[in-house]
Amino acid sequence: MSSIIPGTPADQTQRTRSAARIFWRIFLLLSAITVLWSLATPLMAYPDEPVHTVKAAAVARGQILPAPGTSFGHGVHVQVPSYIANLQAQTCFTFLRDKPAGCAPPVAADDNYLTIGVTSAGLYNPMYYWVVGFPSLFMSGAPAIFAMRILSALISAAFYAAGFTALSRLRHPKWPIVAAAIAMTPMVFFLSSGINPNSLEVAATMAAFCGFLVVLENSGQLRVVRPAVIAVAVSCAALANTRSVSLVWLLCAFIVAGLCYRWKDFTALFRHKAVVIAIALAAVGVALGLVWNVLMLNAPPSAGEAPLGISNATGEIRPYNAFLTMLDRSFDYVAQYIGVMGWLESSLPQAVFMFWNLLLILTLLMVFLIRHWRLRMAFLVALAMLVLVPAVMQAALVSSVGFIWQGRYSMPLFMIAVIAAGMCFRFRRFPLGRSSEALARLLLVAAIVAHVYGFLYVLRRYVVGIPDSGNWQTMITVPGWQPPFTWEVLTLAYAGVMIVAAAMLFGYLYPGRTFARLPARFRR
Repeated sequence: MSSIIPGTPADQTQRTRSAARIFWRIFLLLSAITVLWSLATPLMAYPDEPVHTVKAAAVARGQILPAPGTSFGHGVHVQVPSYIANLQAQTCFTFLRDKPAGCAPPVAADDNYLTIGVTSAGLYNPMYYWVVGFPSLFMSGAPAIFAMRILSALISAAFYAAGFTALSRLRHPKWPIVAAAIAMTPMVFFLSSGINPNSLEVAATMAAFCGFLVVLENSGQLRVVRPAVIAVAVSCAALANTRSVSLVWLLCAFIVAGLCYRWKDFTALFRHKAVVIAIALAAVGVALGLVWNVLMLNAPPSAGEAPLGISNATGEIRPYNAFLTMLDRSFDYVAQYIGVMGWLESSLPQAVFMFWNLLLILTLLMVFLIRHWRLRMAFLVALAMLVLVPAVMQAALVSSVGFIWQGRYSMPLFMIAVIAAGMCFRFRRFPLGRSSEALARLLLVAAIVAHVYGFLYVLRRYVVGIPDSGNWQTMITVPGWQPPFTWEVLTLAYAGVMIVAAAMLFGYLYPGRTFARLPARFRR
């Protein structure tokens, strides 16, 4: 056997192929998870999905800038197929957790003549919508909307896969990867599978942050992580063109990643031509995002009041009151990081919250066992950003739009904070003993149960509703709504995918060991 010398072209090729294999395996896994969520959730059950679907269909048809006289306080008027213009009728069950989704009328596939649609997202950056709206050009009815959802889910899965692949290129990657797996809550998967730029915003932030980390760590030998350089450039450009606030998340990711390393790691980057080219490409994307934001500052108002149940503005609220109120609600938003689905009316069961709260508290406490001040400082700054940045933004907006902040808006900062915690203790030896394996199996089985239980609970909310009394048996006997392929098939498929995901993570953490290990008496 011939050995490969580190740093040689053969070594670089081998590392690139290894990274590609990791990326595609994770991408296929995350794609399966998010696509199942797309199918299991009724049309227009995602936050603000009707207006984003109208926007996507309009942008795909070339309606990028609001035409003169089409932008009003209640939304931008666009020309879209009639079945998309009338999607608001699909929201008959929103804010009513005891009402199944069967009340929504069918989406007629032949109702595709162009008519006026209204979207309050008319001034949003068109990049995400241009890609996601493409299926509506050659499909119609419910299949077109599901195709748009699935395309959005695949885009998010690609960025998450790029983030995990980047973390795997670190010198001590196991703890950061464990932290990133903890950050992939049911809410992350739910958001990733709907038509809303918030999905791309979270995924691109995660990919950019993880790419920053691995590029800084390998600034002296950047050839071995060249795919990460490309991932950073693409993620930065995509993130800058999602929502106007996304540039703030990009800045936060850059600051926290920078605090994990030394100044000389920064300076070493600029000696590489690939970095200069990547910075130039990312700068073009960021510049386009900034140009769009400046143009929209002078556009007519097009966003009306927030839907009932979202906006909490009552009378005049001063900015400093809004800031203090946001600080008070800091822990309240944790539930929305884990799983408050639908239009904030479909919370997951308390058992799921208990499991993720346990994991998050353990992650937080482990940080304070670390003596490395630089890594701990990076996490504390990320945690402070998670609390303070949304408070400042809400305080700035409260006078014009009232209280509109939701936990999903802070998800990019949540991802940064949790992964930064994993970076803190990555130099601690990862335990490989039998007791460690047993604990890992236990936690992974609990994670499978929590994910599947959450998935099934959300299905229950839409299939039969969640009244004050138990009605699980009604899902089988008298379902009030059925997703494509039925809820039974989707649940079994989701459980299977989650088992595969747990086995993959266990096999990565404990090479040569199997996740489904039978007791000794059954192996005889």
